[in-house]
Amino acid sequence: MMLAILPSFAQKDFFGFQTLSLGDESYQLKWSAKTRNGRVMEEFIRPKDNLAKFEKKVVLELSTKGKTNVDEAKNQMADLAVMKEQSIVFSFDQLESKYPDEVWLEYTQGNVQGGKPFVLEWNFCRYKSVGDRVVLFRFRHRYYDTKEQTFTNTVAKHRKKWIEEILSFQIPELNEK
Repeated sequence: MMLAILPSFAQKDFFGFQTLSLGDESYQLKWSAKTRNGRVMEEFIRPKDNLAKFEKKVVLELSTKGKTNVDEAKNQMADLAVMKEQSIVFSFDQLESKYPDEVWLEYTQGNVQGGKPFVLEWNFCRYKSVGDRVVLFRFRHRYYDTKEQTFTNTVAKHRKKWIEEILSFQIPELNEK
């Protein structure tokens, strides 16, 4: 039954590019999917990373469901609130965007095994309205087997620089091929 509701998985290039650059790093397309509910997703990682255990990932997602960027961000915030109750998400916040067609979310989440954090992750999302569609640009930065305080200190130290890099990325006009 579970297989019937999963999207078709492939490494198909739906948007017309195999690589992208963020800051001084290059990312390659490693995973893509198209769902029946009008979403097209592509995940990009650095050549030295792999999907099972990556340090940095960029996700581009196109939603053609006719919702606005505000709707998409509210849905994400509702999901994050549920995950926070389950102690998976530690913090989340909607930030004020300097672009009128974008909504920004920032959150940290973690996975705990044996009472200690196994995976800790900082995320930044840009929801951009493009006509009647929404493009999501998500950046994920993961740490493995790291103490929570070390992770928190690292995020606090680099957060401003990371956000500047993310905001300098020109979100492409995504059109499904």
